[in-house]
Amino acid sequence: MAAVCVLYRVGARDEQFPKTGLAHLFEHLMFSNCGSDVDFDEIMQNAGGDSNAFTTSDTTQYYNIAPYQYLEMMLQLESLRMNGFKISQRDFNTQQSVVLEEFSEHYMNNPYGMFSHRLMSLAYQDHPYRWPVIGYEPEHIAGLNLKDAEHFYHQYYHPSNAILVVTGNVTEDELMPLVEKHFGSIAAGKSNENIYPTEQKIQTPRIKHYYEQIPDEAFFIAFHSPSRTDADFYSLDFLTDLLSEGKSSLLYSKMKKENMICSSIDCYLTATTGPGLIILEAKLNESFELMETQQKVLEIIDDLKQNHISDHQWEKYRNKNETAYQFSQLGLVNQALNLSYAEWLGDPELINTELQRYLSLTKEDIQQAAIKYFNYDHAAYMYYHKQD
Repeated sequence: MAAVCVLYRVGARDEQFPKTGLAHLFEHLMFSNCGSDVDFDEIMQNAGGDSNAFTTSDTTQYYNIAPYQYLEMMLQLESLRMNGFKISQRDFNTQQSVVLEEFSEHYMNNPYGMFSHRLMSLAYQDHPYRWPVIGYEPEHIAGLNLKDAEHFYHQYYHPSNAILVVTGNVTEDELMPLVEKHFGSIAAGKSNENIYPTEQKIQTPRIKHYYEQIPDEAFFIAFHSPSRTDADFYSLDFLTDLLSEGKSSLLYSKMKKENMICSSIDCYLTATTGPGLIILEAKLNESFELMETQQKVLEIIDDLKQNHISDHQWEKYRNKNETAYQFSQLGLVNQALNLSYAEWLGDPELINTELQRYLSLTKEDIQQAAIKYFNYDHAAYMYYHKQD
């Protein structure tokens, strides 16, 4: 088998308000950008392969896997995507409708679907992270046109703004002539050098209440966190896992399993390359009160600020963290995605060194991260109340 991944240095943060959702829409459109008689998915499936893509706030990644003998075919398909704008008005209209339906199904018609839109807008005032990847609102997506897509393509979809990774049983001597053959003649273009607004620290708590028809009352808290490249990222990543990853995690075991206060609870990082967020979310079982539940959750975090976790918990989560990391490196697609992302972060050696950064953490590092970043006076709070 062989895998081919292309990462483009463009994501939702590169959109210009009110033309949000364009990066994600473009991910859909690129499967139609190989030419009118070229069905990307059909070709890959007929070769016994698979392909997909995803968009984040920072990047867009396309990836393919197929038997090794189809490596050149995958490179050719990716070069066709990159070499000229070939999207018809019909294809644009079709994919625009698909994304609008996705917005409706997953966000508008989901009881908690709009929480990320609302929370990001509350936590960010200036940075384009304030709108989710899907787009700020459906009207923005509906307002996009083919000229917007064409301009976006010429600005961001070219070799100087892309990272190509190939994994599999292939040597450099075999690979480079194929890359030169299919990508060498494509005009280089200009790398993305966009400068993003500086997000100011939240000075006093930002609070928003919503009263809606929902199954369970809920609260969401956003704390500002450092970027993915900051040294503190590893302490925070470990800390959020300790709080909510798995049934024995601190929040899950105390708030859901033992006391059955919450129907669900989670804590995670957005892990963006700009100023990120730690998001804490909880949905309550009936008869429990929002503010009292929030206080119990914060008391668990306060305990981490004041006391080191036990040796047993420490060893268990170190092992769990290492196992999860090792599994994330398995498979040709994961290896290609991880290497392209490490290159995007500016250090391809991360694929070899990042695990050691986790293993070198100490209990003191975790405690200091909790003290430094779980600052309740500098956070955004959002509450969902059941409508009477």
